[in-house]
Amino acid sequence: MGDLRFKVPHAETIDPRVWETAYISGMEAIPWFCHRRLEGDQFSIGRDIEESGKLNIVWPTRSLGNVCLSTTSLRIVNEPYSLMAELARGTVFRMKNQCADWQRIGLKLPTEFFPLSEQALSSFLHAITIRDIPAKQNKHAQAAIDCATEASVLMCDVYSAQVLDIRLQNEGRFSTLLGCRVQPQIEIESVSDALKTAFNMLSVDADLNAIESASGQRNYAIADRQIEWAHQNGQRICVGPLVNFKPGGLPRWMVLLSQGFETVMKVACDHALETVERYRGRVHLWNCAVGLNSPGEMRWSDEEVLRMSVALIEAVRRADERTPVVLTIDQPWSEYLGGEPDGISPLHFADALIRADLGLSGLALQMNLDAWPDGSMPRDPIDVSRLLDRWGQLGLPLMIIVTNPTQLASDPKAEHGAGVSSWKTGGVMPNEGLRNDSLLRMLLAKPTVHAITWNQTSDQLPHCYANAGLWDSQGKAKLLLNIAASLRQKYLH
Repeated sequence: MGDLRFKVPHAETIDPRVWETAYISGMEAIPWFCHRRLEGDQFSIGRDIEESGKLNIVWPTRSLGNVCLSTTSLRIVNEPYSLMAELARGTVFRMKNQCADWQRIGLKLPTEFFPLSEQALSSFLHAITIRDIPAKQNKHAQAAIDCATEASVLMCDVYSAQVLDIRLQNEGRFSTLLGCRVQPQIEIESVSDALKTAFNMLSVDADLNAIESASGQRNYAIADRQIEWAHQNGQRICVGPLVNFKPGGLPRWMVLLSQGFETVMKVACDHALETVERYRGRVHLWNCAVGLNSPGEMRWSDEEVLRMSVALIEAVRRADERTPVVLTIDQPWSEYLGGEPDGISPLHFADALIRADLGLSGLALQMNLDAWPDGSMPRDPIDVSRLLDRWGQLGLPLMIIVTNPTQLASDPKAEHGAGVSSWKTGGVMPNEGLRNDSLLRMLLAKPTVHAITWNQTSDQLPHCYANAGLWDSQGKAKLLLNIAASLRQKYLH
């Protein structure tokens, strides 16, 4: 058993939930199942093997608020590491390394990037040369983290802008789909003009829980109305996920009656068949399921999860051989593996489905940022870029289903409550987190991303994720809606 140990001066000032976000990852960026312990000013984390690894943990930054940072690869040693110095090392290294990679392919950096980059490196060097004065070391380490993070955001914004302009010159307007998932309760006519301006696709749930709230009783009225609106207004249509296996996503009668795997699979496949047959010829993309790779309420084995995935894809394919089919991967950074000894790695799960040659047209990655533990941790633009590049290596087009908070405020109508951006860490109060214009531009810049769906329409109605809607709790349109409209007008059909 190998534990990485870290010195954390004044650990009592940090929100105790921060330590629960920590995990160790290896070369593939896949977390190991970890045990964690905070004793006084020393934090230890380990797993059942004695190998080097990177610590990943939520930490405050000046420009992004609380965000998941990582160290470089650390070996097991007797002397504890300085947590802040190692996070600074990892953050500066990642920024410098990404900068070098992008400069090799022609990235032109603005003049304001270089002072930030050099200040980050200088502050880090100061931090590691004054180890005997912890207060000063931590001050320089935090300055290195802040400067490196700001330089990273600037660099990623420039990268996105240059790639988008080059693609526009070479390809003309993109065929990328930019969509929105409309909550069932919303009166779609009330937001019709805004949706038509900002998006070219509508995502319609039609999932098992929404359609069949009671055993054998199905109601497609809301889905019918949304699909009809999309047809009348020239929108592409994505239907799904047809089945939601995340906690709370299955009909309650299934969970309360402890339905067995075979029963659930039959009901799920029957629902998929009926829904596809009902809307066949009117839909441009089917999304089979979400939540199969992450821990659910049914606690199925890996074999059962794969059987369910195969059965649903085949059910959709039997009913409609032509329309593209995707399956959603939840929490693509796989943070849940840090606390789940028997969890399935998202990458390995997706690779197994691709190798089975089932006719899968693409993969959907659900990136509900700053929604941990029900979604992903807050991530910086480099993390988003690297994740997309890693998943792009599987060779299938990607659909990104995304949310990210647009403000920090109480949100009593949110099912999952505020994310980690609202935590107080070390006396540093976070700001609004990763800017959504940067996020959307990064997603749009990646050629492997063929579709983007914003996963929440309004904060005024009951919703899943805190402050992540396009309309706020008072029904007022957010800046994010204008950003989406601007991107569509400039880059998309």
